[in-house]
Amino acid sequence: MAENPRIAIRVEDTHNEIQWALELWLEALDAKGCSRNTLACYRYYLQPFVEFLARQGLTTLDAVQPLHIRRWLLSRREQGVSPKTLRNALAFPEVFWNWCVREGLTENNPFAKVEKPKVPPKVKPALTPDEVEQILHACEGKDWLRLRDKALVLLLLDTGLRIHEAHKLTVADAKQNCLLIRGKGGKQRVVFLSAEVRLAINRYLKACPYPLKDESPLWQGERGALTLDGIKLAIRKLGKRAGLPKPLGAHAFRRTFATWSLRNGIDLEHLRQLMGHSDYAVLRQYLALVEADLKQAHQQHSPLRTLLKKGGTRR
Repeated sequence: MAENPRIAIRVEDTHNEIQWALELWLEALDAKGCSRNTLACYRYYLQPFVEFLARQGLTTLDAVQPLHIRRWLLSRREQGVSPKTLRNALAFPEVFWNWCVREGLTENNPFAKVEKPKVPPKVKPALTPDEVEQILHACEGKDWLRLRDKALVLLLLDTGLRIHEAHKLTVADAKQNCLLIRGKGGKQRVVFLSAEVRLAINRYLKACPYPLKDESPLWQGERGALTLDGIKLAIRKLGKRAGLPKPLGAHAFRRTFATWSLRNGIDLEHLRQLMGHSDYAVLRQYLALVEADLKQAHQQHSPLRTLLKKGGTRR
């Protein structure tokens, strides 16, 4: 039987029970249908954790105690990681450990007595209308790569798709009025393509120099079909070309879709369905941005403040 290229258990890992359990867990996630990105993310956060325990002489699940978890968090904090990274340094290993307990690999759960690091609430802002205008201006031109960038930007702004969802689109998908998207956890949802988006994609495809078929990947580059990292790089280059002060990430368009939709009065449940969230936890972050807008608008346009400025009332 050919070895699974996504999960490979090394022989030396079998001498470290925790490492061995990690590989089994990743294999279980792989069988469940988790994406390469998800598996890579778990590996990124968990491998240093397992190696830290090994340096402490801990190679069995039963040997790990709460004090070792706290030492792990302290070591990460001393490395100067962000609050979010520190939270993930606990959250991801805890998810893995809970799986080990459920699978009967151990009855020991050292995470139960470890307090979670506090993370100050921080919501990245959406793109401003001026920034979107700068981005679209950077897409102007008849070159097919400029047409591609414009089609991609309009698609992301109009649908709120995650970048890996946009990456999976084919040429045939772009010809539809709506798309059936398989999102995180295999959840399905329907998103709609406006006429402006379909027109921009059609212009890009007509200018594309490659003979594409319906099943061909929608997004192409100078060397053929773009990888997920290739799309992210194209967006970063676009942001730099647009003269934005900070690097442009793909998720900025998803935040902008959510925030602008809320500003325009969309129902929260409809937005949840369009974005493919299982609950309202993430959407509340976008609501916070909109509430900040309302507060600022109230401060600027309050009738009482207007009267006070004009001296219309006694202080």
